[in-house]
Amino acid sequence: MPTYAILGATGKTGGALLDLLIEAPNTRINAYVRSKAKLLKQRPGLEKTENVNIFEGSLLDIPLIASTLSPSVDAAFCVLGVNENIPGIRIAQDTAGSVIAALCYLHHKEVDYHPPKLIFLSSATLNAVMAGEFPAVARAVISRAMSHVYADLGFAEESLRLHQSWVDVTFVQPGGLSQDVQKGHKLSVDKASDLVGYPDLAAGMIEIAESQTYKWVGVSVNATAKDVKFEPNLPPQVLRGLVWHFAPWLYWTCRSLRIVS
Repeated sequence: MPTYAILGATGKTGGALLDLLIEAPNTRINAYVRSKAKLLKQRPGLEKTENVNIFEGSLLDIPLIASTLSPSVDAAFCVLGVNENIPGIRIAQDTAGSVIAALCYLHHKEVDYHPPKLIFLSSATLNAVMAGEFPAVARAVISRAMSHVYADLGFAEESLRLHQSWVDVTFVQPGGLSQDVQKGHKLSVDKASDLVGYPDLAAGMIEIAESQTYKWVGVSVNATAKDVKFEPNLPPQVLRGLVWHFAPWLYWTCRSLRIVS
């Protein structure tokens, strides 16, 4: 019976993973969240689901993360993140650091411990080959509109690569994300589609988890459909991201005035 851990089960990617894995036969799920109440509000009755164990607390609580990544876990989906270009964001770095610390804790505690395969959500923009397929203007705009997020992801990837000798990691690097229904996906190591729905992204990540390949490489989950829904909130999100890139101080001013959360 395979066991999977989801770090970030209340997010859109984590929720899509949870929905698909719950329906998978003979599968157990360890779901880590910072707020159990938020998770149960999203999915009432989940607490009574027999194959789901919920772990709640701080991402920096290493024993808690170690419990989530218990020796029975075959693969862990690290999908904590934000879609806003928040200056100084470091959630990806904190995730990478806490996961490695938890694995070290388990390594010293358990005899013959084998760490789970890590599937770490990143972005095609950080992959030189995939990003090279994007139009130059679009690449320049997006790289600035999400500059703080990409910096965080880049540092996280570098820190994980320091442990390449004993941990297996796959970096999932999709293009844009959409709240569309599941339509079909395919994996690629050299090209990212413009948009992919969260359910298809989740299905691709599960395929990677079940595969023995894609170790220490970037993989994009691409949509096979041509009609993936465009997100209407994307243009204002890009505009805000550009403002926070060129004037990061303005974000903190707006936050202090409670204009942004």
